[in-house]
Amino acid sequence: MGLSRLSNPEILAGRTFTVPEARRNRLVSVVLQHVDPQQRLRVLDLGCGIGVNTLALAEALPRALVTGVDLSAASIAAAEAARRRHPAAERVTLATANYLAFTGGPFEVVVSDTVLYAIPTPDEALFGKIAGDLVPGGLLVYTMPTNALANRLVVGVRRVLRRARGRTTDAALLAIARALHGGRYDDALLRERVPYMYVVPDRYDSRALHARLRRLWGFEILATEPIPRASPAQLKHRLVVARCAR
Repeated sequence: MGLSRLSNPEILAGRTFTVPEARRNRLVSVVLQHVDPQQRLRVLDLGCGIGVNTLALAEALPRALVTGVDLSAASIAAAEAARRRHPAAERVTLATANYLAFTGGPFEVVVSDTVLYAIPTPDEALFGKIAGDLVPGGLLVYTMPTNALANRLVVGVRRVLRRARGRTTDAALLAIARALHGGRYDDALLRERVPYMYVVPDRYDSRALHARLRRLWGFEILATEPIPRASPAQLKHRLVVARCAR
């Protein structure tokens, strides 16, 4: 398989990624606005990575059982190490799994931060699975790139980079990142972000997607808001809060 034909999971496989503190805090805040934190909630962090959001949710929801699932064994290993040190460890479960084959539901809350856009499967399979995993009235909170023109232009550049992917291109991207952001971010974080420059969305957040969520799965869109981006090379994301009426 040529590099240009790799799927997003293959590009990101075996890597770990951190979550910006401001975004983590906002996600948790949004969840708290729409649930009773004293309820015995079952919460899924879909694409949990190294568990930053997972553990933050467990801390903010003191009676919740929180499950984190991720395709990356490396990420789950890092998340498990963090879980063992966390006061809420007994209420957190982690699993390495393809979400589409995951059978851990149902849940009152599903949170997915910057993950749904990179899952290479039709909307019917992905959102049908999420709707099936949520109890009636369950909450879905996700972040996803929008279909804005600026994003489409950045993705066009990413497609070119994807075809040229290799050590030389990696090094060039890292050098550019250091020149632009070396004063604000440490080198480990910059290295971590290089693979994202090859990720091409499998879907975008849009009015059309929201309409399908309503029509096909009974989701009510409760709120949306833009998420600040760190650089022009980062795709513009939107945070979406939806409730599953079915």
